[in-house]
Amino acid sequence: MQKFIDNDQGYLNWVVSSPDGYVVNIIRSLNPNNAVIHRADCWTINGVPARGKAWTDDYVKICSASIEELESWMGKMAGGKAKKCKLCKP
Repeated sequence: MQKFIDNDQGYLNWVVSSPDGYVVNIIRSLNPNNAVIHRADCWTINGVPARGKAWTDDYVKICSASIEELESWMGKMAGGKAKKCKLCKP
């Protein structure tokens, strides 16, 4: 599992090298109410950010090859569950 904060290049490199992986997209405060789990290849968390200038500025990316590992992290570190992306359906 890897955590990316203020490191867009590292995050984008991980996504490219781990297309079968998963990403929790969560605001820096780790509020579980806005957390979403995506497939690493989801278009909504790749390429050029639709809003803002960076992927890992206001939001933290927690990345893993295991969705179960991310769900466990959500419970321990963020105190809740992440929603699943309705577009990529992880």
